[in-house]
Amino acid sequence: MHTINIPDDIKEQYRYAIEKAREDRPRYFDWIKNEIETAINLINQFDKICVIGGLGARLIKSTPTFYNQFLATYNGPDKHEIQEDELINEDDEIEILLEYVMNLATATPNSNKGVIPTQDDIEEIYQQLSKIKSNINFWELSAENPVGGNEFDHWLRTNIMQDTINVRGDGYHIHIQELYQEIFQPFDGFLQQYYGFDSKDIYNTILKLDTLVYSKVGNPFGATQSHKRLTEWMEEVGEELIMETMMKTGKHFIRQFTEANPDLYDDQAPDSVVSHHLNRVESYEKVFWVIPQTAKEQLIFNKLSIQFGDNDVFFQPPKFKGFPLNDTLINLKPLLKENDKYYHFSMNLAFRNIFKITEELIKSADAVFYDNSFKGNSNSNSRDNYIEQKTKKQFEKLLPTAQFFHSLEYHVVENGQNKKTELDILGVSNDTVYIIEVKAGELNTKHRRGAIKGLKDRLEETINEGSYQCHRALKYIQDNPNPTFEYVEGGTRKTMSIDKSKIKSYFKISVTFEHFSSISANLKYLINSGVLSPDFKWTWIVSLYDLMIFADLIQSEDEFKEYLTHRIALYDRNDIEFMDEIDILGFYFENRFPLGQEKEDELIHIVNYKDEIETYYTRTGVGIPGSIKPTKKPLTK
Repeated sequence: MHTINIPDDIKEQYRYAIEKAREDRPRYFDWIKNEIETAINLINQFDKICVIGGLGARLIKSTPTFYNQFLATYNGPDKHEIQEDELINEDDEIEILLEYVMNLATATPNSNKGVIPTQDDIEEIYQQLSKIKSNINFWELSAENPVGGNEFDHWLRTNIMQDTINVRGDGYHIHIQELYQEIFQPFDGFLQQYYGFDSKDIYNTILKLDTLVYSKVGNPFGATQSHKRLTEWMEEVGEELIMETMMKTGKHFIRQFTEANPDLYDDQAPDSVVSHHLNRVESYEKVFWVIPQTAKEQLIFNKLSIQFGDNDVFFQPPKFKGFPLNDTLINLKPLLKENDKYYHFSMNLAFRNIFKITEELIKSADAVFYDNSFKGNSNSNSRDNYIEQKTKKQFEKLLPTAQFFHSLEYHVVENGQNKKTELDILGVSNDTVYIIEVKAGELNTKHRRGAIKGLKDRLEETINEGSYQCHRALKYIQDNPNPTFEYVEGGTRKTMSIDKSKIKSYFKISVTFEHFSSISANLKYLINSGVLSPDFKWTWIVSLYDLMIFADLIQSEDEFKEYLTHRIALYDRNDIEFMDEIDILGFYFENRFPLGQEKEDELIHIVNYKDEIETYYTRTGVGIPGSIKPTKKPLTK
């Protein structure tokens, strides 16, 4: 168990640093602004393709691939021959700093084209951006409570902003892919009509971008990606035409391939496929150059790209010029275009924003259609209706011994009036009832920048409202001797009743499409902030992405009920700190429950317990066979 006993002198030093930062925040703010100007000037001295490429190369080195994950698990007799630069290079900051340098660089033109930085120059820029990020985090932590708010409002605002600054993703690749394809497939006709491509084209094009970059990297994984491109080209052109061209022109098939794919062509070795070492700055213009292969890819590249100077909104307003949480275009346009060439620098940016990109395309084509058909409940294929149906399917996968009902109606008396109300999902097993609400609301850019009133309003609409609706349904069941619900199945209205004599336990669960991370995990802070009523706190609040992990890994209903019992009990403790639901699942898998009595001045910090789960999804995601699925470990004496 990770317990933290923070020495009094360390606590005092931290409090002192916060107080000093608060004493002269204007001076601290001006210092941060000057550091940002320094970063901008450093970037603008050089060809920005090379600067961004320098950080892009570092992201490649720190990104899991089949090759580096295979090497990490390899135990052969020649294991000692593995070179250090073939292994993954852990870097927790690089994804954030790469996107930050992209934002700063694309806000103004590339005025020093051809001025190549050294690796020392790139390291200086990296360190400068890292310094800015850490100080902005501390500047936010040292802020006073929001106007009219309390320390818990400050915690809420700070946590949301730090989640945004530190680029926390919503889910694992396999789950994002599944949800994306199922949500947008019903709208493919709409996209095809307006743009000439559909969601499958968008997905395949974005997924292909990494291959186009990796195929030029000089290591065995790069060679496999290059060979993949070669075989695809040969299948498309046909062996007969390739041989015919070879006979007529004398050009080897490799020469034909590289001429058709000029990002792989080298004047010095025209009959070879070029590859590059990631430490060679001059190669970045070739490494990150990506070429659309089809007319549809050309259309998608155009929609997903910006040019240097287009992202000037990132320098607005002038008071916050270049601050990381400013508005930006790169989330919706992750490709960079210069002189009719496209560049793909971030291995994660486009995929992480694929939902936003596709939603924005629908909204830009027809805002009314977006509001009335894509969102909301009026269209059976809408995103919001899909999220409810998907949640039901995940519970059916998680708990195959229970029966789940959807879109139920029941009657309650409120303020002396009989009222018909609804429950999204009700699950009933032999001795347990699961009361489930689903909320599709999301945080917008202003919420993520810490606009506290709007943020709290949105949290009330999702976390509090979902918890209240679960509470209301449970009260209805408990207060009525024969609680009855109505629902429609196969076009027929049906009723179901709960035999309470068989029920031993009830669980309230609110599922959100937004991944609220530490916000929903620490309900006591939401209660003290006034977002959540204390009457509703005994509700497990979980994102759909996290629910999909539970559906993958939990082995039985008894295991799930045991987890929920321990999990919900954490809401009553003051000695627990955690930031992620999956850390708690990992904690459970390690058989760390039940917890003992609270001890004064001792903090249980549930962190890094999700590492085994992360490794499992990372390795299965890159195609490593035989990855062992994490499960609850047997209790040891």
